[in-house]
Amino acid sequence: MNNRVVETTSGRVQGIDLDGVRAYRGVPFASPPQGDLRFRPPQPVKPWSGIRAADRFADAAWQMPNPLMASEAISDDCLYLNVWVPEGDGPFPVMVWIHGGSYTSGSPSQVLYNGAELARRNQVVVVNLSYRLGAWGYGWFRDLLPDLGESGNLGLQDQLAGLRWVSDNIAGFAGDPGRVTVFGESAGGFSVATLMACPQAQGLFQSAIVQSGAGDFVMSPAQASRVAQRVLDELPGSGSALDRLLAADMKALVRAQNRAARQVVERGLRANTPQFGMTFMPVVDGDLLPRLPVDAVAAGASRTVRLMAGVCRDEWNLFQYAPPFNGNVPLETFRAMPREEILRRLTRNLPGNGEAALAHYENEIEVHPRRGLMDYFSAMETERTFTVPTVRLLDAQVGAGGQAWGFRFSHEIDSFGVPLGACHVSDVPFVFGLADTPAGRLFTGGGAPAVEIEGRVMAAWGAFAHGETPGWDDWASDRQANNFGGREARVALLSASGERFWNGIIPAPGVGADKEAAS
Repeated sequence: MNNRVVETTSGRVQGIDLDGVRAYRGVPFASPPQGDLRFRPPQPVKPWSGIRAADRFADAAWQMPNPLMASEAISDDCLYLNVWVPEGDGPFPVMVWIHGGSYTSGSPSQVLYNGAELARRNQVVVVNLSYRLGAWGYGWFRDLLPDLGESGNLGLQDQLAGLRWVSDNIAGFAGDPGRVTVFGESAGGFSVATLMACPQAQGLFQSAIVQSGAGDFVMSPAQASRVAQRVLDELPGSGSALDRLLAADMKALVRAQNRAARQVVERGLRANTPQFGMTFMPVVDGDLLPRLPVDAVAAGASRTVRLMAGVCRDEWNLFQYAPPFNGNVPLETFRAMPREEILRRLTRNLPGNGEAALAHYENEIEVHPRRGLMDYFSAMETERTFTVPTVRLLDAQVGAGGQAWGFRFSHEIDSFGVPLGACHVSDVPFVFGLADTPAGRLFTGGGAPAVEIEGRVMAAWGAFAHGETPGWDDWASDRQANNFGGREARVALLSASGERFWNGIIPAPGVGADKEAAS
């Protein structure tokens, strides 16, 4: 591709040349959700004349400003994407990244998501999407304020709009719209699994990579309405709830959203997996999202989509031990916690199963001397939030007749002044070829070991995007995952005793129950 100017369905854009790639920053894929469009589904971009310079990243969606999330500048004009195109004529496979951040923070322009090296090394077109966050993107006001119309799941609708833009426009960027891989980490991984269950997403991607994600981070309308009511109660101003919502500025809405997060919700339509502090997520509305995503996958909703899914071995250590992610609680505080406090926390997060959980993890986990007994709780939360749902997703896809491959990251780091093991986010720099950069070293440690793992990870992700296998046996062969880091090449994501413990808490989806409905 030799021309910096690309014709899109809305007008021409001009990119910038980097080392071996061409970048297009801040390309609009939907109209700014401002004014009357603030709580409406994404609308098409209004065409422009002339050539639009695509040389700067757009502002992030409404959230608490945070330099770690590239969200110092936030705006309600936020529905943009970034594109990196390698040298050559193509057409190249396309990799569409959905960022993480608990559905309340993050940006497609974060430094760890720079797609230049991934595009250059793997000869793929990389696209990073934005979407509305928090109460704006996932506030379920539909049942409380009917005048808002189809106001629910706006963040999910934004992601679908971005994927449609890719389908309609990516050929102009030397991309192949018939070879699209959607991938994401954390809330981005949850999003990928959710999109696999969306009827409107069918045909928009052929492969999916779920990193530290799950197919059960959703809520029922009743639970989501309770959270939305709390948001409305916390909004300032006078007049009706609708008037106050429409008049609220971004800071007021984010403040109300943060107060509404201080409650417990039922994640995955289950009372026995309460979710604390993460209260904005997609809603099973019977339409855009007909059912629990992992159940939809088990019923064959994404049987033709090739899936890779995996976790970091010690996901929760980042949130438990690392400042500022843990609220800046010092490590000494956790190390001093007695067994009784660990049991209390396990019981709170696993109602009715606290004693059994403590007994299980006392047999499973060797406590790190610098961290203490909270390792039991952190291991439980790693499995409850990420590992078990990932196993359920892989099993569901294979059980429905689809293809799936598992992976695990086990490369240990000591960062933020804490031994974090293989914690959440530590996979991301490897995927984007940033393991030995200043930002990447925070999560990989850098140096030759990280660079070696990076080479294997990028080769696997690239091969998968090109329609090949990632280079290891699939999940159906032995329910083992490829291991990046550590001594073992293949590992079980759950031990045999872990399988037994979790089967009664997060049950396997009903494979085949609704296959006819998805056919």
